[in-house]
Amino acid sequence: MSSIRMPGRSLGLKFLLVCLLVLLMSLPAFFVFLLIEDRANRASAVIAEVGQTYGGEQTFVGPILIAPYRAVRPAPPPQPGEPIAGRPTTIIEEGWYVVFAESGRADVEADTDVRSRGDLFKVRTYTANVSFNAAFDLRGEPTNAPPGATIDWARAALLIGVADPRGTSGQPAVTVEGREAIPLEPGSAYANVLNSYVPPEGFDTHRPSAPGNIQWLSADIGDLAQPEQQFELGSQLTITGVESVGVVAFAKNTEIRVAGDWPDVGYFGAFPRVGEADAAPAASGNAAFEARWSIPYVARNVAEAGSAADMGALMNSTVRVRFVDPTNPYQAVTRSLKYAILFIGVVFLAYFLFEATSDTRVHPAQYILVGLAQIIFYLLLLAVSERIGFNWAFLLAAVATVALISYYLGSVFKSARKGFVAMTVFTALYALIYVLMSLEDYALLVGSVAAFVAIAAAMFATRNLDWYGLTADRAPWRDPQAPPAP
Repeated sequence: MSSIRMPGRSLGLKFLLVCLLVLLMSLPAFFVFLLIEDRANRASAVIAEVGQTYGGEQTFVGPILIAPYRAVRPAPPPQPGEPIAGRPTTIIEEGWYVVFAESGRADVEADTDVRSRGDLFKVRTYTANVSFNAAFDLRGEPTNAPPGATIDWARAALLIGVADPRGTSGQPAVTVEGREAIPLEPGSAYANVLNSYVPPEGFDTHRPSAPGNIQWLSADIGDLAQPEQQFELGSQLTITGVESVGVVAFAKNTEIRVAGDWPDVGYFGAFPRVGEADAAPAASGNAAFEARWSIPYVARNVAEAGSAADMGALMNSTVRVRFVDPTNPYQAVTRSLKYAILFIGVVFLAYFLFEATSDTRVHPAQYILVGLAQIIFYLLLLAVSERIGFNWAFLLAAVATVALISYYLGSVFKSARKGFVAMTVFTALYALIYVLMSLEDYALLVGSVAAFVAIAAAMFATRNLDWYGLTADRAPWRDPQAPPAP
């Protein structure tokens, strides 16, 4: 009686199983992503806690002139069917008339420091010396005043805006040539004037310390702000803040300069810089950065004067400097984690190719162990980078992971040569991960080319495999047309 001969192992089915295991690894990768998000949120909460003491992320608005107005206008005609009895014949409108300076300049010098909460979370704080200069021209008829408005210039006030005045030190004041300094006071009475703040593009509005509505400091200047008058004034204040500093284009034509001693900065806002020096004196006397903006009337796209209700768009004319932490690991680790499935798949593919070209079978549980080792790489990267920075953390985590999965492969296939080949391949793979993290503009291009090269190499190496495993008397990697092995 002849025995029935069963077909050899099916590499095709094993390959499909390996692909399924790669997808399965997305679950622990997702939980690592949640952990990174939790740590990033904790860091943002620490920034908010420090901001409670140091004033938060500051935004400054230079001198703005306001005066109350009262407008009396005839009431519109009644609608058909509307009762006439008791209907008012006039409408009284009250509000604030706003006048922006003809020209203005803001100069900010930031002296930075780092505050810590525990051993991990560090917050960049600063003390900013802010100076404003503004030139006003009240000659001629009030521009864009509401119809029939009477402006009470005797009650005019000067406003200077700060996102969080809790960090103010000393007594800020307004200086006018030939006059005594006018102290600035809390402007709670003007809380709703020009208070529609929309953060500029690129500003993280989800941060707990993100500035909301501007708070005002005020000075009564009714004896100075009279029709047909021209005058110039200045103001200086010293204020603390955290993480970033922003300045609003407060005049028709505004010049802004921000300088500081922090070496790593990012620029955001509605307008491009017109000049930047690599080295500029900051408040501490160290050389770091200097940035300038020149914002003309047309670019600001806000009228020179008018009702405060129409001036909320002013707060969109903001430029901002953010003090960047180059050792902040969360963004870099998140970017690397986005490629996790791709690189787990490449490592699994390498194991599969070694299996397909040998007589040793790798159990699915062994693939899962290798995948978990790669997931733990991201945990190590996150934990260590919080202590020593991303670059050194990546080196340590990558060396440990490559050594582990290479040694494991050599042990599984009982071949030191295969282990050495695997170490070379995995080292190149993790070096590619680091390159992708460094090339922000070319990450997609490099990643796509690398993926193409990997799949092309796999196709070339498996071009003669007997995927069905029907030739039991031949090793699965041999050409099916070749004669049987003796």
